[in-house]
Amino acid sequence: MNRRAKLAQWDIPFIAAGGVTLVARDRCAACIGRLLREGCDLFGYEGFTLFADGKYQPNLEWSASWSASAVPSAAEIVAQLEEAPPEVTHYEFVFRHDL
Repeated sequence: MNRRAKLAQWDIPFIAAGGVTLVARDRCAACIGRLLREGCDLFGYEGFTLFADGKYQPNLEWSASWSASAVPSAAEIVAQLEEAPPEVTHYEFVFRHDL
């Protein structure tokens, strides 16, 4: 099952914009909590600005990646996301859920 289908199954709101699946900044803590509770392999995230016209722009300086053995705690990830400037409005989470 792809990431969009998995987020929809878990009732996590997201926006499908082109090839990315964006979770609004104010929903990220709940999303991360769910990903970790479900036993997903979480590989990182990338920050985006979503504009009113539906266009989006990645913010590569607000991205992170790690190996499956070095994933920070949910609290640490949320703290990282909260440090981003307000123009980072959404995140895409890179994860795998094989269950």
